[in-house]
Order: sequence, then structure tokens, then C-alpha cells
Amino acid sequence: MDNVFNEFTNNDVTKDIEIDKNEVLRYLQYKGQNIEEDLKNTIDECVEITLSTINPRYIYSSCTIDSSVEGTIKLKNTNLVYSSQDIYRLLKDCDRAFVMAATLGVEIERLTRKFSYSDLTKSIIIDSCATTAIEEICNRVQESVNIGLEKEQKTTTMRYSPGYGDLGIENNKGILDVLSAQRNIGLTITDSGIMIPRKSVVAIMGVSELKYNNKGAKKSCNNCQNKDTCVYKREDGGCANIRVHKE
Repeated sequence: MDNVFNEFTNNDVTKDIEIDKNEVLRYLQYKGQNIEEDLKNTIDECVEITLSTINPRYIYSSCTIDSSVEGTIKLKNTNLVYSSQDIYRLLKDCDRAFVMAATLGVEIERLTRKFSYSDLTKSIIIDSCATTAIEEICNRVQESVNIGLEKEQKTTTMRYSPGYGDLGIENNKGILDVLSAQRNIGLTITDSGIMIPRKSVVAIMGVSELKYNNKGAKKSCNNCQNKDTCVYKREDGGCANIRVHKE
């Protein structure tokens, strides 16, 4: 592992988080229907509740890539070895990669559970707000990495999370172990592959030349193994979001 960046909280990445209400509505499975004023007000309230409750934390590390074996990606100085075709296509032309983990903390999960007993509608909306928030954190982390790569005239590829495509969800554990995520940001994983806190994300992204355009590796609903059952699939056939694993 080349470098671990212990940037956990109270910095430019995690402050002033915004929650896109259109994304919240997408997770609520709204597709252009009229929204009553009462519901709009409830969503506004839930956005504010979510923002005041989440405790975003993240960690990432850069790793040198060994792609000398056809169809296999190894991250040097770790025990992370992938035979995933998707990961190979994503990283084979990269000299290194970043592995990252991010979480919103346990407080938002407790609050969602609390509302599930007293106000189910708010519980569902807050859950959608939290999902949107963790995606925003991941986007900001990637933007921060890209700023650091500008002097090298390089950029990151798309992010890729275990549980998407042909990379099994069980691969979350290896990345969390490499990052010492439990010690550093309080993120752990059960034997069944569920991350705790639940609103958490693990991802891999390669480092490539600035001209990189994701050709041949674009994240799309059409090449996801869950495309036939996902209720959040985008109507344009593309998915720009990190896969957030739920119970």
C-alpha cells in the first residue's frame, strides 16, 4: 500500500454537504408524478434532519497495480487480487489505483430506525436522503483525489464497488481490512457481507492519463447483474451512482 490518507472529517470534503432532492425522489421511486405540497415540505424537513445527523468519515489509499497476468489485477503490497473481468478492463491500462471507504456513521441509522416506529414515511424519506448523501461524499472524495492528480496530468477512472457487475460483494472485506477501516472510521462488515454502519460505500478507482474517457468501462445499468430487479435503475440506461449495499 503506497499511501493512506487519513482524512476522516471536519474538512472541505465533508463540510457543507448538499442533498439533491431529485435524487431523493428517485430513490423514493417517483418518476415525474405530481408531488403534493405536504410531501414536499416533509422532504425538506427530512433533508435538514439528515444533514444535522450524519457524521461523514472516509479514508482512501493509493496502490500500485500489477496487471502482468492476463485477466488478473493485483494491488501491490496488499492481498487484493481480482480476477473480475470488469476490474481488469477498468484497471489494465492504469499504473495505480485508489481504494476508498466512506460512511455516514451510526447516528443516521439509529434515527431511521426510530422513525420507523413513529413515522414510517419520514423513515423512508430519511433513508433516501442518507443514500443520496453518501453518494455525494464519494463524489467529493473522488474530486479531491483528482485535484491532487492534476499536477501529474492524470485523473481517476469511474468508481467501481463490490456488488456491482461481476465483482462480488464479499470483496468489500478485503478493502476494508487494507484500509483498517474499523479502526480509522468505525466501518466494519458482518460475515454475511453487510457493512455497519449500513450507509457506507467501498470502491476502487484507477489512475489514468487525463485523456481517459471511460471508453469500454462505463458504468451502466445495462451491464449490471441487478439490472432486471433494480427499482432505482435510471431511465436513460446509465447509472452514475455508487452502489450502496442495503440489508
